[in-house]
Amino acid sequence: MVFGVLLVTAHHVRAQDEPFPVGLRVGETFDACASGEIVCPARAPICDDPKVAVPADVDGKLGFRGVGPGTTLCSAASAVGPRRVFRITVR
Repeated sequence: MVFGVLLVTAHHVRAQDEPFPVGLRVGETFDACASGEIVCPARAPICDDPKVAVPADVDGKLGFRGVGPGTTLCSAASAVGPRRVFRITVR
């Protein structure tokens, strides 16, 4: 039983090391705080390619908005733990 718990925990930690995939349309916004993928309040959001996605305010919390077609990595510092990375693909 303990082995199963450790295996699930290790998988969860590995999964958070990978960028969380987000699909958006141009003009659509992803609510990062509501997604449960980051502990909010989050701060210092950045996106590698602002022609694809940019940080956005979603009701006073962190989000990302699709700007143009493509894929980019965006991240933010969590209230607890390391930065969370999102792989945002905009169609």
